[in-house]
Amino acid sequence: MNTLPNNILTPSITMPEWLMEIEQAYLGKQMLGDETKLLFAIELAKENVCHETGGPFGAAIFDIRTDELVAVGVNSVVPANQSWAHAEMTAFSHAQARLETYDLKGCLLATSCEPCSMCFGATPWSGVEKLIYGAEGSSARRVGFDEGDKVTDWQNALEQRGIRVVGPLLKEKAEEPFELYRSMSGVVY
Repeated sequence: MNTLPNNILTPSITMPEWLMEIEQAYLGKQMLGDETKLLFAIELAKENVCHETGGPFGAAIFDIRTDELVAVGVNSVVPANQSWAHAEMTAFSHAQARLETYDLKGCLLATSCEPCSMCFGATPWSGVEKLIYGAEGSSARRVGFDEGDKVTDWQNALEQRGIRVVGPLLKEKAEEPFELYRSMSGVVY
């Protein structure tokens, strides 16, 4: 057990080196269309599995006006020992740090899978104006992931809060990270 002074909280994670290389290569570059952005998030999920740096989930934040990449995130729960380190949460945190604001107004989230209950809850607070997702939550549950309790009409709940929701898109492609993770016997929590 790590012994830290009682007054130190360290809710930070180190993103994988391969991810930072991809982000640097695409940072500020335009990705036109919802499917292009979503394919990028799905590829992040697959790379995360291939590099064995976390679960089969990837996310990216884009500027709505320019279609430019702002930040990326992948699931890092197991390697970071942080239950909050889902792809959407790491993407939100990374984008907020980069933009030096807690409010991601003017941004969209592209995520390889429908948000779990935690990420669904964090989405309005992040300030994003649009959410694009690939696989349905049932895909994550089939592998064994606990997606938590979420309102059935979650898309409408976000729409009511001014967040446009698009998905599921590219469902077959979005299933690939899960199939790969299962074949590699990844940790399910």
